[in-house]
Amino acid sequence: MTTFGERLKQRRLELKITQARLAELLSVSRSAISNWEVGRNYPDLDILVSLSEILQMSIDQLLKEEPEMVEEMGKEQRLNRKRKIALRIIVPAFIAVLGLSLYLLYHNTETVNQTISPDQSTVLTVSQHASARWHTASWNGSSLIRPSLLKSSYVLTNDDGSQGDIEIRLVNLNGKTVQAPFILKAGKSHKVILTNRNQQFKLQFKARSGQYIINLQ
Repeated sequence: MTTFGERLKQRRLELKITQARLAELLSVSRSAISNWEVGRNYPDLDILVSLSEILQMSIDQLLKEEPEMVEEMGKEQRLNRKRKIALRIIVPAFIAVLGLSLYLLYHNTETVNQTISPDQSTVLTVSQHASARWHTASWNGSSLIRPSLLKSSYVLTNDDGSQGDIEIRLVNLNGKTVQAPFILKAGKSHKVILTNRNQQFKLQFKARSGQYIINLQ
């Protein structure tokens, strides 16, 4: 009774195919071919199908009187079916969990930002004789703006109820301008990015006489 390895070798020699050439056709190593021929191990089902086509033999002919190999192939097929079923369940579940996690992370970050630095408003009153000077704005009694690990930018909004445009600049504690002045029209917003996380800043404004409402978010 011939074994699978012996039939493989015999048919390979009949077709004058070297181990190296067969390995190349199957995209495996030459040692894999050698191991199959001496009965050290067996090819998997996918390779067995390709092998039968190359050798022009049916799988039944290759596996004739090889109950051990047939059983191993059966186990491999059952395992592959289980893997495919598991992937159909796991992949959509993973995508759903990932999407939910990102959604919650986004909203939790927004909640944390609002807790650490909630939206604040201040009413700025400029008298006629002081309209040419820079004034320092303050929120809840503090004029300092400081970046944090979770918040490195702020949105300034000149409320619709303001009486006109405001010129705004950002200065450090020494009074040095760190961002060029810009004009913020009534009803408009401007994003201020704080690049130095280790420094505190003050917001200064200049405007014509009147009352202005600035929102800091």
